[in-house]
Amino acid sequence: MPASRTRAAHVRFATADEIARWDELLLQSPDEGNVYRCTANIDGMAMQGGTPVHLMVGGHAVTAFRVDVPLAGPLWVLFGPPVDDVRELVRSARAIAAFAENYGIVAVRFRTQLKASADHERLLQRHGLVRVPTWLDDSTVVVDLKGSEQDVLSRFKKRARKSIRRATREGVTVDRVPATEENCRILYEMLDATSGGRFKIPTLAISTAVFQRYEASGQGQLFLARHDGEVVVGAFVATFGTTALYLGAGSVRQRPGDPSLCGLGGSRAAYALQWHIMRWAREQGCERYDLDGTPSSATIGDFSHPRHGVGQFKTAFSEEITDYLGAYQIAVNPRRAWLIRQLEIRAQRADESPLLNRLRGRQVRPNPDYVWLRR
Repeated sequence: MPASRTRAAHVRFATADEIARWDELLLQSPDEGNVYRCTANIDGMAMQGGTPVHLMVGGHAVTAFRVDVPLAGPLWVLFGPPVDDVRELVRSARAIAAFAENYGIVAVRFRTQLKASADHERLLQRHGLVRVPTWLDDSTVVVDLKGSEQDVLSRFKKRARKSIRRATREGVTVDRVPATEENCRILYEMLDATSGGRFKIPTLAISTAVFQRYEASGQGQLFLARHDGEVVVGAFVATFGTTALYLGAGSVRQRPGDPSLCGLGGSRAAYALQWHIMRWAREQGCERYDLDGTPSSATIGDFSHPRHGVGQFKTAFSEEITDYLGAYQIAVNPRRAWLIRQLEIRAQRADESPLLNRLRGRQVRPNPDYVWLRR
């Protein structure tokens, strides 16, 4: 039996020395970790109320957070564990749940880098793991940055290459700017307008602190794109190892208060921004660029999907969609874990209620990728 599988049952808290070397340990994981597990993101989550928990599972560093759920109790939410297959995930989940029971934890949630599979989903369910809302997108587009710039461009769809050239003709400029209070405010206001209440974002103060923390670590860069002298779209990108992540972005809207209509017009500024980001990421030694969130491969063609436009934009840079297995929960205290699940189901139904959303002034459509949550 491989050594990684025999170690999977051993769980402990990381030592002070291991925590000091956390990013180094993460990069030694079988899946090389990701931005969401790194020290800079741990600090950012702590700013938003998460309590970091550093675990060693089967000899690998696993980033987790303790989240207190009113009426139910505390959860551990894990970015990982970095397992090679779904059966190893089951073994690790059971071991972590047994360990967590000693600390009054109600349930443990996992989000690995394993790819989606109907067979794997059924296996997890047979072993008592329940699918739960993910705190990361279940599907994404990852752009291959290897080779020359021409190699990268040649892998884009034709419309992306044409849009990048058009943006140049339109006079669009993209700048790498420091994460000052003012620049962070500019990006935040566009992100807030883009959100329009359709998804949650941290406050301006927290967003600024997170961006500045990444910048200070040398793992982040803020970008602003201008057209006719006005900032029209911006983004913050973080790196970890050889991967860059599209961490947060926003653009101007056609009409104030209407998040559904982008105001970029025909400038193609968003395409120019992405190409500039990719060139920067290559300079940082990155081999891939995670565009962080798209409809799944099963729903990418669904025009009713609330993120249809996002998916069409991102797949212009790479047609391949990566679908992850998603987040799963293993109960430590079955009754309280069941209560958390029921609270989430009801909250999700409220979020998609046509009547409630009319009263809130929100334009929210059901996400067909989350149909499992309504079962």
